[in-house]
Amino acid sequence: MKLYENFTNTTKELMKIAELSPENFNNASTDKIAEGRQNAQYSGLLKITERRPEFAKRFVVKPNGEKISYRDGFKLMCGFWDLRNQTMAKNIYKTAETHPGKKIVVLTGFLHRYYLLKELKRINKNTYIIKEFYD
Repeated sequence: MKLYENFTNTTKELMKIAELSPENFNNASTDKIAEGRQNAQYSGLLKITERRPEFAKRFVVKPNGEKISYRDGFKLMCGFWDLRNQTMAKNIYKTAETHPGKKIVVLTGFLHRYYLLKELKRINKNTYIIKEFYD
């Protein structure tokens, strides 16, 4: 119950912030909340689906006709979040390499921001300057 409540409460907090101007959700403070929310979703909720038998006993049919349990489907979704963000960061970096000396503008949902910034800092090694849109 606590894992689920943490996820829902953090989601509600972010929804309130998202109603404000972009400066309010494009900052380190909101990044920390967003990271906590994503961890609650892809780690906390994963614990629930692992422990509860109904997630292993209920199935959906994938577009290719294959059946998959809710549990296995959620595991795949969790892995996809990391892969998607890593791929986005690599593509941003490759674009910057392709256009040296140019400004690169990245538009994405703010739940990706903390992950992209962390990943870009890891692969960037101070080659490029990362700025906020309001700087």
